[in-house]
Amino acid sequence: MTDLPRVSVVSAFYNRGSRVRNSVGSVLAQTYPNLEVVIVDDGSTDDTLAQLQAFDDPRLTVISRGNRGFVASINDAIRASSGAFVAIHGSGDLSFPDRVARQAQVLIDDPAIGVVGCWVEDDETVGDGTLVFRPPAGLPFHEALLTRNLFTHGETMFRRALYDQVGGYREFFRYAQDRDLWLRISRHADYAIVPDILYRRFKPAGGVSADPQKLVLQAYLSDFAVQCARAVDRGEADPLDRHGYLAPFLRQRPEVLGRKLAWFGARLMVKGDFARGWPVIEQARSEAGSWQVRMIHALAGLHRSPLLWERIGRPILTRRLAFFRQSDE
Repeated sequence: MTDLPRVSVVSAFYNRGSRVRNSVGSVLAQTYPNLEVVIVDDGSTDDTLAQLQAFDDPRLTVISRGNRGFVASINDAIRASSGAFVAIHGSGDLSFPDRVARQAQVLIDDPAIGVVGCWVEDDETVGDGTLVFRPPAGLPFHEALLTRNLFTHGETMFRRALYDQVGGYREFFRYAQDRDLWLRISRHADYAIVPDILYRRFKPAGGVSADPQKLVLQAYLSDFAVQCARAVDRGEADPLDRHGYLAPFLRQRPEVLGRKLAWFGARLMVKGDFARGWPVIEQARSEAGSWQVRMIHALAGLHRSPLLWERIGRPILTRRLAFFRQSDE
């Protein structure tokens, strides 16, 4: 028996049958000795459940139930776990063999650390290179989270006691549930980043990044999580705790959110992805009326006239994207 703290790796799968073997296999291949794996099948209609049940490993627990969504599923997985540390693993993603051991050691060595991430390799490529997410370390945790998320979520590990202390994931946040959780945890602990690629992320078809409406909802909920955190920082009640599901009707409409949506849509448009980019820009225009948003909306609208788009819209947006990259990303 090992004296190392138990780590519970939790995941929620929905219709990812083709990725189960490699994804779950990467978790069961971890070098960390004191490990349990709890996976919820969230009412899959393909062979995901059968693939999960095909594993013969006493460390793995599979829970099957009707579809309720990711947040409810991951909460169920955590409730069924017993580890002092909880590691999230995105369905279909890969955890490299030393991921759990490296992250657990950070939590063991420093009791002040509550959440630990790592560098993340993305399934998308640019030119001949693979995209790698390298979040900065050493920032003031809470203050940094008010302006950006420091994790992609699937690569994170955190202390179970902190998760319980702040109330876990809130099911209201269908998207951006992780940023909301980190904001609440960051009042009680610090964070760390292992500066090595320990995780590979895959973006499934039909995911948030493939659907303009989901992208907008994710941006809104991420911003609302920040608004809730700022309210608590001012000594006020958390709007969601106070008003429940009616709270979003009271949300502010910050110009920065409209600009971020507009620039995100512009990046898609410049790449030729009009089907996703234009709806996001239209939503940004209804959200904010700053000169930047109006300019992007007008230039992006030229895509309806291919000649004008290629001569005027795309070149100007490309230059502007480069110019405002530091301030609006």
